Amino acid sequence: MGASNTQYADADLTIYDVIESDEDMAEEITQGADDARQAAEDCEVLMNRLEALHAKIQELKVPGVLEGLVLLLWEKAGEVKARAEAVAETIPAASEAIASAGQKAAERHKPLADAVRDAGHTAPAERDYHNE
Repeated sequence: MGASNTQYADADLTIYDVIESDEDMAEEITQGADDARQAAEDCEVLMNRLEALHAKIQELKVPGVLEGLVLLLWEKAGEVKARAEAVAETIPAASEAIASAGQKAAERHKPLADAVRDAGHTAPAERDYHNE
């Protein structure tokens, strides 16, 4: 009977996965900031069009609730614009935090992971003394 293999055949998660994931997440968050800026710009366009529509409704003296509904939509667009601008302004800090965490993880854990990989393993061997 041969010795049992103490190595993982395919580790669930490696430091390389964490580093790559952090890089991807930082990029996605940065893209989210760009999307938020675009949403704010789109809200500005919408607000301008609603303002023009409101002026036309007043000019034509349209009876009913349409004028009030247009004003309500204009206010809501303004709220969405303000929130999108706030997201675009604050979200880059999250991207930087994720990138920094990935860099720190790489600095701390990658040398050992490289040594284990160079030895032909996926993860360090499990030993009872690791759990003590």
